[in-house]
Amino acid sequence: MTVRVDISLLLASARIGVGVLLVAAPTVVLPREAAGNGTNALLMRTVGIRDLVLGGGAVAARTRGRRDEFRRWASAGLASDTGDLLAGICSTRLVGRSGAIKAVAVVAPWAAAGVAGLVGPRPRGDAVLL
Repeated sequence: MTVRVDISLLLASARIGVGVLLVAAPTVVLPREAAGNGTNALLMRTVGIRDLVLGGGAVAARTRGRRDEFRRWASAGLASDTGDLLAGICSTRLVGRSGAIKAVAVVAPWAAAGVAGLVGPRPRGDAVLL
């Protein structure tokens, strides 16, 4: 028997965890000087809500055995991460080079995992997904 980790499911589950963190304690992820700004906290909460919805939708679809629906949710998550990646790349004038590099560094692993999960090999036969 083969055991294989479903990257898309792992990513969706992690997205829920990040979403909960950002909604419950948005200032935890902000730099100290930005943590006291209510606008920044609100922005982090909205990102958290987005991640909760995308991750929750994907996990719910997978739990119900709806592979096509799960793939759509995973694709929506990848589209969101790709948009964040492009926004980070284009943000140099707004946040400076260092800020843009940080923005890209935060989202690039999520986008890469999203691609790997969607285009990676599919389990066959007696493979057990974790």
